[in-house]
Amino acid sequence: MNWERLQYMYERKTYRIVQRHIKKILSEIPLNNISLSNYEILITLNITDDKIKSMLVDIYKEVGFDYSRRIKKEIEKTTKNVLFSDSFLNDILIFLAGEGGNKIVSIRGTLIEDIVKAIQEKLKNDTSLIALQDAIFEIVNRSQQFYKWQALRIARTETTFASAFAAMRAASQSNFETTKEWISVKDDRTRRDHRIENGQIVDFNEAFIMADGTQMQYPGDPKGQASQVINCRCTLAFKAKRDKDGNIIFKK
Repeated sequence: MNWERLQYMYERKTYRIVQRHIKKILSEIPLNNISLSNYEILITLNITDDKIKSMLVDIYKEVGFDYSRRIKKEIEKTTKNVLFSDSFLNDILIFLAGEGGNKIVSIRGTLIEDIVKAIQEKLKNDTSLIALQDAIFEIVNRSQQFYKWQALRIARTETTFASAFAAMRAASQSNFETTKEWISVKDDRTRRDHRIENGQIVDFNEAFIMADGTQMQYPGDPKGQASQVINCRCTLAFKAKRDKDGNIIFKK
């Protein structure tokens, strides 16, 4: 399975999803009721947790379903005695209702901050209502660069999380014990810690330990520091554990 090719494909699909959601969110800002005194409040109220959650669910379904299927096929090459359930969407919703809630809050907060900053940069010293409305209209309808920057960052990070989350889920549902291997993209954009981690193998329930001491269960793990998660493009591979005689070790 060629991860670099898949990662590129997933990232492009995710990028389009993020662009679509951001544009819809921005287009719903009520320009008729906006003023210099309330625009930050209206933007904050308009960009809700539910809208960010909807975007993430679309990403995880698009990437996760497909990658989970591919991981299952890879595992099935090892043994035919594999048991899987089909509750991926439910697992996504459970994640987002729990520890994934922090991810929603973080993406929402960053998006609000960047939109307000973009508006303020366009306003500069012109503090008229017309200038404010023009600034928001331009960002919503004409500023492809704004969408591109926002969408690329979210797409890359969430593509990695969605694929790794799906891979972990698929491997956890097999009926034998596995190890997991950290796989990094081999180019100059890969952060040093992840180049070092490339090829490291641990038991399924063990954490990978980064060079800075950060412990992560998988690439994109939300428990990791931002410096280890944002724009990460790594993934995982799994192998069945075997005993000294070469037999697959099944879960008890």
